[in-house]
Amino acid sequence: MGYKSKTCPKCNAVHNKRGEFCSRSCGNQKKHKPETKVLLAKKQTEWLTSGTDEAEVAVHNFTSLGANKVAEPIAPLRDNMGSGRFVQDGDLWEEV
Repeated sequence: MGYKSKTCPKCNAVHNKRGEFCSRSCGNQKKHKPETKVLLAKKQTEWLTSGTDEAEVAVHNFTSLGANKVAEPIAPLRDNMGSGRFVQDGDLWEEV
């Protein structure tokens, strides 16, 4: 005994499966409203700043992946260094 026939809202395929979508891939394509996105972002921000151990691990993992790091400074061009100066390992040095 199957389910009644219905049309998938994503691909318009007629199916008689459980639920409104014909497959898992169609069901995973839900579009969230902008209000829902703002609410989810607010709740996640509250959780990340809550100070719990799980939140601290999540913040650490995000930062250690390089997603939130400060950009490294770019070494100066050779033309702008002037005389008696050189670049070593990205740092500007002066000869005395």
